[in-house]
Amino acid sequence: MKKTIQILNQLEDNICAVILAIMTVLAFINVIARYVFLASLPWVEELNKLGLVILTYVGAAVALKNHAHLGLSILTDRLPLTAQKVISVLGCVVGLFFCYIGIRYGYAMTANEFSHHVTTQGMQWPEGMFGMWLPVGCVVLAIRFIQQAIHVFTDKEESDK
Repeated sequence: MKKTIQILNQLEDNICAVILAIMTVLAFINVIARYVFLASLPWVEELNKLGLVILTYVGAAVALKNHAHLGLSILTDRLPLTAQKVISVLGCVVGLFFCYIGIRYGYAMTANEFSHHVTTQGMQWPEGMFGMWLPVGCVVLAIRFIQQAIHVFTDKEESDK
């Protein structure tokens, strides 16, 4: 199980790094094309939009893994340890509910886009390629919420980062 978590950690981190690097290079190429050739590349904007969608959900999972999401710890730090755990687990439950909504409606949206053959304007790619990252990202995020709730509930510190 520990090996699986380490692989997931590395995969998430590498996906974020690669996508961010690709987005940066593509945006730079588009800026050069605009100022040198006076023409923008429409496919760059679409690929960057896809990268941003993927980066949003995978990055949220990485932030959850690293405890980097915003919180009002000034309030919870003053509570007893048991209350802190209850609030933390409650936050995970609310996060799982958000993930359930994202998975349910994201799947419906993506299935609708694929069934109606909706395509992007520039590259004529299926719009569902963009939409499918909502449920996929919410599944990854749900795994992290479950993992965090287990760590809080069992008093385990995350040594597998």
